Amino acid sequence: MWEPYQKRNGRLPDFLVEYRFFTQEEGGRKSRPFQGYRSDLHYDGEDINEQGIYCIWPEFLNEDGDVITDENVHIPRSGKAYMWILFFDEMWEYHSKNAKPGRKCWFMEGSRKVAEAIIIEQIALTHYVKTTKS
Repeated sequence: MWEPYQKRNGRLPDFLVEYRFFTQEEGGRKSRPFQGYRSDLHYDGEDINEQGIYCIWPEFLNEDGDVITDENVHIPRSGKAYMWILFFDEMWEYHSKNAKPGRKCWFMEGSRKVAEAIIIEQIALTHYVKTTKS
C-alpha cells in the first residue's frame, strides 16, 4: 500500500496538475505507470538544453481527489496529480515563479516527453516562507 508523500514528508504537496499520458503512437510509454512513478518535469517555454529538467515527482489522485494508495494498479491515462519538488528548500523560489496555474509542462523520461500537464494550482509553493539562518 502506498503511503502518501504528505504523510511521509509532513507537509503539503507543492502544486497540482491535470495530466494526460501520451499513447505509444504519440511517442509515449508502452504501458501506464503505477503509483510511485518517478519522472522529471519540463516547463513549456524553457529550453531543455539551457534550463534542463527538474526533479519533480507526480503523485496520482483518484476521481474523488484522494491519493491512489493501491500500488498494483495502473494509474489512469489522464487525471490529476500532486507534484512534489525533490529539492524543495533550494528550488521553491524558482518554482513558485514558474509553476503558475495555466502553464503547460511535461512528465519526462530522460529527454522524452511521456505526458502533458497543465498546472492547476500552487499549494505549498504559495505557503512556504524561507527562513534565514542566524
